[in-house]
Amino acid sequence: MDLSEVRVNIDRVDNEIKKLFEERMHLSDAVARCKAETEDAIYKPDREVAIIERLTTGVDPSIKREYIALIKRIMEVSRKYQYGRTLELKDCLNIPYIDSLTEIDDYVVEKRDEDIIRLIDLKNVKTVTGMDQLAKIVLENDNTAGLGIMEDVGYSVSDEMHKIICDKPLYINECRIISSVENGIEHKKKLIKFTKNLVVRPEDNRLKIMFVCENKSGSLASVLSMIADYGINLAEIHSKADEKEIWNYVFIAELKCSFVEKETKALIFQLMNETDVFKIMGSYYIPEE
Repeated sequence: MDLSEVRVNIDRVDNEIKKLFEERMHLSDAVARCKAETEDAIYKPDREVAIIERLTTGVDPSIKREYIALIKRIMEVSRKYQYGRTLELKDCLNIPYIDSLTEIDDYVVEKRDEDIIRLIDLKNVKTVTGMDQLAKIVLENDNTAGLGIMEDVGYSVSDEMHKIICDKPLYINECRIISSVENGIEHKKKLIKFTKNLVVRPEDNRLKIMFVCENKSGSLASVLSMIADYGINLAEIHSKADEKEIWNYVFIAELKCSFVEKETKALIFQLMNETDVFKIMGSYYIPEE
């Protein structure tokens, strides 16, 4: 069989796969309808393991890994479809937010960041010592926002700032790039404003999230593939050691998307159900370069 004949057969098989895939997705729709009514879980890892074991019985060992990868991918795509359809059938994404930020009267900043705050025109800025004190003031006072440097772009990120936003009911609602000169070198820093309310505005084009994957092979790859499948661009991602579980990591990602979009909501719904820990850290606007 020459190459042209092989390609003809590949085209034939691809067309058969297409028909079977369409049939499978119709069945996935039926599953989504049933689970929306019964509130049954979409993701059942134990069932998926059992399916893989059953389907791979008798498969040629030389292609078994590739076949497992294919089965997993089909199941991932099926789940993605089901999450989106479930949200269409039933409003079950319970994430409270407001659509506008109330007027801010006072600002609080940690002492080490007070120099950079002087570069912007703000009044009623109080300086405190320690992130915990900063968070406490913001949480206990209405119309008060915290300020801080989230990242020295290209140099380092603030683990303490990330931790306080991750661990407390605090949310970033503004992020701006501030330039400063240190020892003759220009630094660009990400200055964030955060409050105790998640604010989602129509013009927002960034979503900051935190998640912890199950500590097993392929779990992070699955999440990254999930984000790509929804057509969402990953602007950046950082990791830090998980203080609650040895050898595990907390991942913090900035997504180029708006929470109000249908695809974003479906992604968030899936992440909430398929990661060990998940939180939206904030929604904000950054001008495109």
